[in-house]
Amino acid sequence: MELSDKIKYCAICRNSKRDIERGIVCGLTNDKPTFDKHCADLHASANDIAELEESMIGGSQKSATKIITAVLIVAFAIAMGIMWFIHNHEDKATQATTETNYKLDSIINEKMATLPQPFAEGITTDSIILKRKYVKIALTLANTYLKDYTDERLICESKYRHSQLLKHLRNEDRELLNACLSDSLQIRYAFYESKNGSSMNAVILDPVFPTKPRNQRIYAIVIHPSDISNALTTTEPFRCPEKDFERVLKSDRKGIPFDIISKIQLSSVKMDYGTNKLTLYIRSRQKTTPKGAALEQLVKTELWKNALDLYSVKMIMLNEGSVDFRFIGPDDRLHESIVVTPEFYQK
Repeated sequence: MELSDKIKYCAICRNSKRDIERGIVCGLTNDKPTFDKHCADLHASANDIAELEESMIGGSQKSATKIITAVLIVAFAIAMGIMWFIHNHEDKATQATTETNYKLDSIINEKMATLPQPFAEGITTDSIILKRKYVKIALTLANTYLKDYTDERLICESKYRHSQLLKHLRNEDRELLNACLSDSLQIRYAFYESKNGSSMNAVILDPVFPTKPRNQRIYAIVIHPSDISNALTTTEPFRCPEKDFERVLKSDRKGIPFDIISKIQLSSVKMDYGTNKLTLYIRSRQKTTPKGAALEQLVKTELWKNALDLYSVKMIMLNEGSVDFRFIGPDDRLHESIVVTPEFYQK
Protein backbone atom coordinates (compact mmCIF):
# COMPACT_ATOMS: atom_id res chain seq x y z
CA MET A 1 0.00 0.00 0.00
CA GLU A 2 1.28 3.42 -0.99
CA LEU A 3 1.86 6.12 1.70
CA SER A 4 -0.79 8.34 0.07
CA ASP A 5 -3.39 5.57 0.62
CA LYS A 6 -2.30 5.10 4.23
CA ILE A 7 -2.72 8.85 4.84
CA LYS A 8 -6.35 8.53 3.68
CA TYR A 9 -7.00 6.10 6.54
CA CYS A 10 -5.31 8.48 8.96
CA ALA A 11 -7.52 11.34 7.74
CA ILE A 12 -10.69 9.55 8.99
CA CYS A 13 -8.99 8.18 12.17
CA ARG A 14 -9.72 9.91 15.50
CA ASN A 15 -6.14 9.14 16.66
CA SER A 16 -4.56 11.27 13.91
CA LYS A 17 -3.42 14.86 14.23
CA ARG A 18 -2.08 17.58 11.93
CA ASP A 19 1.49 18.74 11.99
CA ILE A 20 2.25 22.18 10.52
CA GLU A 21 5.34 20.93 8.67
CA ARG A 22 4.52 17.27 7.98
CA GLY A 23 0.75 17.34 7.52
CA ILE A 24 -1.39 14.42 8.88
CA VAL A 25 0.54 12.10 11.24
CA CYS A 26 -0.44 9.34 13.67
CA GLY A 27 -1.28 10.82 17.09
CA LEU A 28 -0.04 7.64 18.85
CA THR A 29 3.44 7.51 17.21
CA ASN A 30 3.74 11.17 16.20
CA ASP A 31 4.96 9.92 12.81
CA LYS A 32 3.77 9.01 9.36
CA PRO A 33 1.78 5.72 9.20
CA THR A 34 3.88 2.55 8.82
CA PHE A 35 1.22 -0.19 8.74
CA ASP A 36 1.08 -2.56 5.72
CA LYS A 37 -2.55 -3.26 4.78
CA HIS A 38 -4.53 -2.61 7.94
CA CYS A 39 -3.92 -0.38 10.98
CA ALA A 40 -4.68 -2.14 14.28
CA ASP A 41 -5.25 1.25 15.99
CA LEU A 42 -7.66 2.63 13.39
CA HIS A 43 -10.47 4.46 15.22
CA ALA A 44 -13.18 5.52 12.75
CA SER A 45 -16.83 4.86 12.07
CA ALA A 46 -17.83 1.89 9.92
CA ASN A 47 -19.50 4.20 7.39
CA ASP A 48 -16.35 6.31 6.95
CA ILE A 49 -14.23 3.19 6.45
CA ALA A 50 -16.71 1.71 3.93
CA GLU A 51 -16.91 4.94 1.91
CA LEU A 52 -13.10 5.25 1.84
CA GLU A 53 -12.51 1.70 0.66
CA GLU A 54 -15.26 1.96 -1.96
CA SER A 55 -13.71 5.12 -3.39
CA MET A 56 -10.25 3.52 -3.43
CA ILE A 57 -11.49 0.40 -5.26
CA GLY A 58 -13.32 2.51 -7.82
CA GLY A 59 -10.18 4.55 -8.46
CA SER A 60 -8.10 1.38 -9.01
CA GLN A 61 -10.68 0.00 -11.42
CA LYS A 62 -10.69 3.26 -13.37
CA SER A 63 -6.88 3.21 -13.59
CA ALA A 64 -6.91 -0.41 -14.77
CA THR A 65 -9.59 0.40 -17.32
CA LYS A 66 -7.51 3.29 -18.66
CA ILE A 67 -4.42 1.06 -18.95
CA ILE A 68 -6.35 -1.72 -20.69
CA THR A 69 -7.95 0.76 -23.09
CA ALA A 70 -4.56 2.24 -23.95
CA VAL A 71 -3.07 -1.22 -24.55
CA LEU A 72 -5.97 -2.19 -26.80
CA ILE A 73 -5.63 1.02 -28.83
CA VAL A 74 -1.89 0.42 -29.34
CA ALA A 75 -2.48 -3.26 -30.27
CA PHE A 76 -5.18 -2.27 -32.76
CA ALA A 77 -2.89 0.31 -34.36
CA ILE A 78 -0.08 -2.26 -34.67
CA ALA A 79 -2.44 -4.87 -36.15
CA MET A 80 -3.73 -2.39 -38.72
CA GLY A 81 -0.16 -1.47 -39.65
CA ILE A 82 0.78 -5.13 -40.13
CA MET A 83 -2.31 -5.79 -42.23
CA TRP A 84 -1.54 -2.77 -44.43
CA PHE A 85 2.06 -3.93 -44.92
CA ILE A 86 1.02 -7.51 -45.81
CA HIS A 87 -1.70 -6.31 -48.16
CA ASN A 88 0.64 -3.89 -49.89
CA HIS A 89 3.40 -6.54 -50.15
CA GLU A 90 0.97 -9.16 -51.51
CA ASP A 91 -0.30 -6.71 -54.09
CA LYS A 92 3.24 -6.14 -55.35
CA ALA A 93 4.04 -9.87 -55.28
CA THR A 94 0.80 -10.69 -57.10
CA GLN A 95 1.51 -8.01 -59.67
CA ALA A 96 5.05 -9.37 -60.24
CA THR A 97 3.77 -12.95 -60.47
CA THR A 98 1.03 -11.92 -62.88
CA GLU A 99 3.58 -10.16 -65.09
CA THR A 100 5.87 -13.23 -65.01
CA ASN A 101 2.98 -15.58 -65.72
CA TYR A 102 1.89 -13.38 -68.58
CA LYS A 103 5.39 -13.65 -70.03
CA LEU A 104 5.37 -17.42 -69.48
CA ASP A 105 1.95 -17.66 -71.08
CA SER A 106 3.28 -15.87 -74.16
CA ILE A 107 6.35 -18.13 -74.37
CA ILE A 108 4.29 -21.31 -73.89
CA ASN A 109 1.58 -20.24 -76.35
CA GLU A 110 4.23 -19.56 -78.96
CA LYS A 111 5.76 -23.02 -78.43
CA MET A 112 2.39 -24.74 -78.35
CA ALA A 113 1.61 -23.33 -81.80
CA THR A 114 4.41 -25.51 -83.22
CA LEU A 115 3.54 -28.75 -81.39
CA PRO A 116 3.70 -31.68 -81.69
CA GLN A 117 7.29 -31.71 -82.97
CA PRO A 118 10.37 -33.97 -82.68
CA PHE A 119 12.34 -33.54 -79.47
CA ALA A 120 15.00 -36.21 -80.10
CA GLU A 121 15.24 -39.51 -81.93
CA GLY A 122 12.07 -41.46 -81.10
CA ILE A 123 10.79 -38.67 -78.77
CA THR A 124 8.10 -36.10 -79.53
CA THR A 125 7.17 -32.94 -77.61
CA ASP A 126 3.41 -33.18 -77.22
CA SER A 127 2.32 -30.31 -74.97
CA ILE A 128 3.55 -27.55 -72.63
CA ILE A 129 1.26 -26.50 -69.78
CA LEU A 130 1.70 -23.79 -67.13
CA LYS A 131 0.70 -24.98 -63.65
CA ARG A 132 0.67 -23.05 -60.37
CA LYS A 133 4.10 -24.29 -59.23
CA TYR A 134 5.69 -25.68 -62.37
CA VAL A 135 5.72 -25.88 -66.15
CA LYS A 136 4.85 -29.35 -67.45
CA ILE A 137 6.40 -30.54 -70.71
CA ALA A 138 4.81 -33.77 -71.96
CA LEU A 139 6.92 -36.02 -74.20
CA THR A 140 6.06 -39.31 -75.91
CA LEU A 141 8.42 -42.22 -76.55
CA ALA A 142 7.64 -44.21 -79.68
CA ASN A 143 7.38 -47.93 -78.83
CA THR A 144 9.74 -47.49 -75.88
CA TYR A 145 8.93 -48.43 -72.32
CA LEU A 146 10.63 -49.93 -69.26
CA LYS A 147 10.06 -53.63 -68.72
CA ASP A 148 11.96 -53.86 -65.43
CA TYR A 149 11.73 -50.88 -63.07
CA THR A 150 13.96 -52.54 -60.45
CA ASP A 151 17.06 -52.89 -62.64
CA GLU A 152 18.98 -49.65 -62.13
CA ARG A 153 21.25 -50.31 -65.09
CA LEU A 154 18.29 -50.83 -67.39
CA ILE A 155 16.67 -47.62 -66.18
CA CYS A 156 19.88 -45.66 -66.80
CA GLU A 157 20.04 -46.98 -70.35
CA SER A 158 16.34 -46.50 -71.07
CA LYS A 159 15.49 -43.16 -69.49
CA TYR A 160 16.28 -39.66 -70.66
CA ARG A 161 18.23 -38.36 -67.66
CA HIS A 162 18.03 -35.13 -65.68
CA SER A 163 21.34 -33.77 -67.05
CA GLN A 164 20.38 -34.33 -70.68
CA LEU A 165 17.18 -32.34 -70.24
CA LEU A 166 18.94 -29.59 -68.32
CA LYS A 167 21.53 -29.20 -71.09
CA HIS A 168 18.77 -29.12 -73.70
CA LEU A 169 17.02 -26.33 -71.76
CA ARG A 170 20.26 -24.38 -71.39
CA ASN A 171 21.02 -24.61 -75.12
CA GLU A 172 17.53 -24.40 -76.61
CA ASP A 173 15.10 -22.79 -74.12
CA ARG A 174 16.96 -20.07 -72.21
CA GLU A 175 13.93 -17.77 -72.53
CA LEU A 176 11.75 -20.38 -70.82
CA LEU A 177 14.43 -20.96 -68.18
CA ASN A 178 14.69 -17.26 -67.33
CA ALA A 179 10.91 -16.87 -67.10
CA CYS A 180 10.59 -19.91 -64.80
CA LEU A 181 13.51 -18.81 -62.61
CA SER A 182 12.05 -15.32 -62.09
CA ASP A 183 8.91 -16.95 -60.63
CA SER A 184 10.73 -19.86 -58.85
CA LEU A 185 8.89 -22.45 -60.93
CA GLN A 186 10.04 -26.00 -61.57
CA ILE A 187 10.10 -27.55 -65.05
CA ARG A 188 8.70 -31.08 -65.10
CA TYR A 189 9.24 -33.42 -68.02
CA ALA A 190 6.57 -36.13 -68.15
CA PHE A 191 7.30 -39.09 -70.44
CA TYR A 192 4.40 -41.04 -71.90
CA GLU A 193 4.42 -44.37 -73.69
CA SER A 194 3.38 -44.05 -77.33
CA LYS A 195 2.36 -47.21 -79.17
CA ASN A 196 2.63 -47.53 -82.94
CA GLY A 197 3.95 -43.99 -83.20
CA SER A 198 0.76 -42.35 -81.91
CA SER A 199 0.93 -39.29 -79.68
CA MET A 200 -0.30 -39.12 -76.10
CA ASN A 201 -3.35 -37.24 -77.38
CA ALA A 202 -4.52 -40.33 -79.23
CA VAL A 203 -7.56 -41.93 -77.64
CA ILE A 204 -6.66 -44.74 -75.22
CA LEU A 205 -9.86 -45.96 -73.60
CA ASP A 206 -9.96 -46.16 -69.83
CA PRO A 207 -11.58 -49.41 -68.58
CA VAL A 208 -13.52 -47.54 -65.86
CA PHE A 209 -14.57 -44.56 -67.98
CA PRO A 210 -14.64 -45.87 -71.58
CA THR A 211 -15.23 -42.42 -73.09
CA LYS A 212 -12.26 -40.83 -71.30
CA PRO A 213 -8.75 -40.96 -72.85
CA ARG A 214 -6.02 -42.30 -70.56
CA ASN A 215 -2.42 -41.08 -70.75
CA GLN A 216 0.07 -43.81 -69.89
CA ARG A 217 2.88 -41.95 -68.15
CA ILE A 218 6.11 -43.89 -67.69
CA TYR A 219 8.18 -41.51 -65.57
CA ALA A 220 8.89 -37.83 -64.85
CA ILE A 221 12.05 -35.76 -64.39
CA VAL A 222 12.02 -32.50 -62.39
CA ILE A 223 14.32 -29.53 -63.03
CA HIS A 224 14.44 -27.41 -59.85
CA PRO A 225 14.97 -23.61 -59.75
CA SER A 226 18.46 -24.14 -58.24
CA ASP A 227 19.39 -26.28 -61.28
CA ILE A 228 18.00 -23.59 -63.57
CA SER A 229 20.02 -20.90 -61.79
CA ASN A 230 23.25 -22.89 -62.07
CA ALA A 231 22.64 -23.59 -65.75
CA LEU A 232 22.04 -19.92 -66.54
CA THR A 233 24.79 -18.29 -64.44
CA THR A 234 27.80 -20.27 -65.70
CA THR A 235 29.43 -19.57 -69.07
CA GLU A 236 31.63 -22.67 -68.93
CA PRO A 237 30.93 -25.88 -70.89
CA PHE A 238 28.00 -27.78 -69.47
CA ARG A 239 28.75 -29.92 -66.39
CA CYS A 240 26.41 -32.67 -65.20
CA PRO A 241 25.59 -32.42 -61.48
CA GLU A 242 27.78 -34.76 -59.44
CA LYS A 243 24.69 -36.49 -58.03
CA ASP A 244 23.77 -37.55 -61.59
CA PHE A 245 27.24 -38.89 -62.26
CA GLU A 246 27.35 -40.78 -58.97
CA ARG A 247 24.11 -42.60 -59.80
CA VAL A 248 25.42 -43.51 -63.25
CA LEU A 249 28.79 -44.72 -61.94
CA LYS A 250 27.03 -46.81 -59.32
CA SER A 251 24.94 -48.41 -62.05
CA ASP A 252 27.90 -49.06 -64.39
CA ARG A 253 30.00 -50.54 -61.60
CA LYS A 254 27.34 -53.17 -61.03
CA GLY A 255 28.18 -54.61 -64.45
CA ILE A 256 31.95 -54.88 -63.83
CA PRO A 257 33.83 -56.93 -64.98
CA PHE A 258 32.55 -56.14 -68.44
CA ASP A 259 33.96 -57.76 -71.60
CA ILE A 260 34.50 -54.96 -74.08
CA ILE A 261 36.03 -57.20 -76.76
CA SER A 262 37.75 -60.58 -76.78
CA LYS A 263 40.48 -60.85 -74.14
CA ILE A 264 39.98 -57.20 -73.08
CA GLN A 265 37.87 -56.53 -70.00
CA LEU A 266 36.74 -53.40 -68.12
CA SER A 267 37.80 -53.78 -64.49
CA SER A 268 37.08 -50.36 -62.96
CA VAL A 269 35.62 -46.94 -63.77
CA LYS A 270 36.32 -43.64 -61.98
CA MET A 271 35.36 -40.00 -62.47
CA ASP A 272 37.59 -36.98 -61.68
CA TYR A 273 35.23 -34.00 -61.39
CA GLY A 274 38.10 -31.52 -61.16
CA THR A 275 39.59 -32.42 -64.56
CA ASN A 276 36.27 -33.60 -66.04
CA LYS A 277 37.87 -36.91 -67.00
CA LEU A 278 36.40 -40.41 -66.89
CA THR A 279 38.98 -43.16 -66.43
CA LEU A 280 38.30 -46.69 -67.68
CA TYR A 281 40.72 -49.29 -66.36
CA ILE A 282 41.10 -52.01 -69.03
CA ARG A 283 42.58 -55.36 -68.09
CA SER A 284 44.02 -57.33 -70.97
CA ARG A 285 44.51 -61.07 -70.89
CA GLN A 286 47.02 -60.72 -73.69
CA LYS A 287 50.72 -60.78 -72.80
CA THR A 288 51.44 -57.67 -74.86
CA THR A 289 49.42 -54.48 -75.34
CA PRO A 290 49.34 -52.70 -78.73
CA LYS A 291 51.30 -49.45 -78.80
CA GLY A 292 51.30 -46.20 -80.74
CA ALA A 293 49.13 -46.07 -83.84
CA ALA A 294 47.93 -49.66 -83.36
CA LEU A 295 46.63 -48.84 -79.86
CA GLU A 296 44.94 -45.65 -81.09
CA GLN A 297 43.26 -47.58 -83.89
CA LEU A 298 42.07 -50.26 -81.43
CA VAL A 299 40.54 -47.68 -79.06
CA LYS A 300 38.87 -45.52 -81.69
CA THR A 301 37.30 -48.42 -83.58
CA GLU A 302 36.48 -51.45 -81.47
CA LEU A 303 36.88 -50.25 -77.85
CA TRP A 304 35.13 -46.88 -78.25
CA LYS A 305 32.13 -48.40 -80.01
CA ASN A 306 31.63 -50.94 -77.22
CA ALA A 307 32.38 -48.44 -74.45
CA LEU A 308 29.25 -46.55 -75.51
CA ASP A 309 27.29 -49.34 -73.84
CA LEU A 310 28.32 -47.66 -70.59
CA TYR A 311 26.06 -44.82 -69.57
CA SER A 312 28.99 -43.11 -67.80
CA VAL A 313 30.69 -42.70 -71.21
CA LYS A 314 27.51 -41.15 -72.63
CA MET A 315 27.37 -38.81 -69.64
CA ILE A 316 30.99 -37.69 -70.06
CA MET A 317 30.22 -36.93 -73.71
CA LEU A 318 27.25 -34.85 -72.54
CA ASN A 319 29.64 -33.25 -70.05
CA GLU A 320 32.12 -32.40 -72.85
CA GLY A 321 34.84 -34.22 -70.95
CA SER A 322 37.50 -36.76 -71.91
CA VAL A 323 37.79 -40.53 -71.48
CA ASP A 324 41.11 -42.05 -70.41
CA PHE A 325 41.62 -45.71 -71.40
CA ARG A 326 44.25 -47.23 -69.10
CA PHE A 327 45.52 -50.70 -69.93
CA ILE A 328 46.51 -52.94 -67.01
CA GLY A 329 48.60 -55.98 -67.88
CA PRO A 330 48.57 -59.47 -66.34
CA ASP A 331 51.27 -58.20 -63.92
CA ASP A 332 48.78 -55.57 -62.56
CA ARG A 333 50.94 -52.72 -63.83
CA LEU A 334 49.91 -49.84 -66.09
CA HIS A 335 51.18 -50.64 -69.57
CA GLU A 336 49.60 -48.04 -71.84
CA SER A 337 47.17 -45.10 -71.68
CA ILE A 338 45.30 -43.18 -74.35
CA VAL A 339 42.86 -40.28 -73.90
CA VAL A 340 39.81 -39.69 -76.11
CA THR A 341 38.93 -35.97 -76.20
CA PRO A 342 35.71 -34.18 -77.29
CA GLU A 343 37.34 -33.34 -80.63
CA PHE A 344 37.09 -37.04 -81.51
CA TYR A 345 33.56 -37.93 -80.43
CA GLN A 346 31.93 -34.64 -81.46
CA LYS A 347 32.77 -35.26 -85.14
